[in-house]
Amino acid sequence: MSRRVARATIVLISGLIALALVASLPRAAEEAPLDLRYGLHWAGFQIATLKLQHSLAPSGYDAKVVIETVGLIERLVHYRAKTLAQGELGPDGRLRPVAFSTDYRSRKKERSARVTFDPASGDVVDVAITKRGKPDQSKVPEALRKDVIDPLTAFLRVRQHAAARPDVPFVAQVFDGRRRYELAAQVTGRDRATVAGRDQPVIRLALTLEFVAGSDPDDLEDVGVDDDRLELELVLSDDERLLPLAMTMLNGILAASIELLQDCSGAAGCQLAAR
Repeated sequence: MSRRVARATIVLISGLIALALVASLPRAAEEAPLDLRYGLHWAGFQIATLKLQHSLAPSGYDAKVVIETVGLIERLVHYRAKTLAQGELGPDGRLRPVAFSTDYRSRKKERSARVTFDPASGDVVDVAITKRGKPDQSKVPEALRKDVIDPLTAFLRVRQHAAARPDVPFVAQVFDGRRRYELAAQVTGRDRATVAGRDQPVIRLALTLEFVAGSDPDDLEDVGVDDDRLELELVLSDDERLLPLAMTMLNGILAASIELLQDCSGAAGCQLAAR
């Protein structure tokens, strides 16, 4: 259970960070920083809280997410994670990754990854990973570290692509320091959904994350999926904010999901998402 919680959490966090960033991209010069709080649910029970903060300017972006387990899982696992991302905007407005890092620890595990990119080419300039505090080696071949993007920038580009060409599938090559993925995304439609007790119009996207290199049997057990693939559904608010409301892992043994609980971005402080 603890391994599955850890890996599913990291994947879901990546998408939410990026979509929260891109939600304010068209009005970057005017947009106040976002401060959002989510609940992570596993098999219908909340097992963790997630705090997402970001700032975005015409010249670039940065984001931070902190996650902590709660309840019985906190007593059993004591999981803590922090994910950071930094990037710049190219002359064409395209988001280019500069640096990406993840750190997570539990009672039994401690791992970190640092990746530096050449923003012009997308090639990895440097990667440093640790396992239980000791240096580790990435299993991804050098040839597969060319023209790649980090998970957060990948999801950012998904949103940009969906806004411009919603009928055309999107594909990106993703590298997080330990693993190389292929991300595919497609807008599936617009309808209404109840999220955090509020019925509202939403945009739905289907995401597929396929492991290409670097993953081993232990990694795949962490998310409890078959065929080295994760299938996710992302739900955005269908309004000018385009807030990431929820994300669900569809093909795990037990469904994992993240749902927006509080918006703490304004001067009034934290407000329930249902209000």
